[in-house]
Amino acid sequence: MSCIKKKRGLILTLPLAALVIFLLTSSGCEPGPKADYPEGGADAEELIAEEVILKGHSIMMELALTPEQRAKGLMGREFMADDEGMLFVYPDQEPYPAEVSFWMKDCLIPIDVIFISRQGEIISIHEMEPPPAGMPDKDLEAYPSGGPVQFAIEVRGGLAEELGLKVGDLIELRFDYLMDRAE
Repeated sequence: MSCIKKKRGLILTLPLAALVIFLLTSSGCEPGPKADYPEGGADAEELIAEEVILKGHSIMMELALTPEQRAKGLMGREFMADDEGMLFVYPDQEPYPAEVSFWMKDCLIPIDVIFISRQGEIISIHEMEPPPAGMPDKDLEAYPSGGPVQFAIEVRGGLAEELGLKVGDLIELRFDYLMDRAE
């Protein structure tokens, strides 16, 4: 009998302990880059982040290293803080560097996209607004890089202007490290 009682106590204690740990670790925390994915969750693969400094402003960038991550981008996000963003890294192989375009399919918040050459030079910057709900893909506006790029950065809409970023500015990135990880 005492063995059964111990098992029952353990069975009741483990879920309660897990709940307490969950509440302690999640309450009061700001949502991180993975926390605000829409229902259905982030890709099963673990996301990698990289700190990037833009005009003295530190931003923790999720890395979009795979074709799937680059295609999904910031779709479905409902919020982006000033210190969050996404860094799209294209592989160091043909056809890259290449001219690319972004669109706002399934994007819910304004986003700035900053296209960056292989050498770290800003090639173009676009302020992108979310399209009206239900807009057909064929009607979505395309935002072209305007030249060959190896990287693109997405940040909260209006942040690029607030930081004073402009075409020709250089962005320091760990180029080899990043391109070695891109698929």
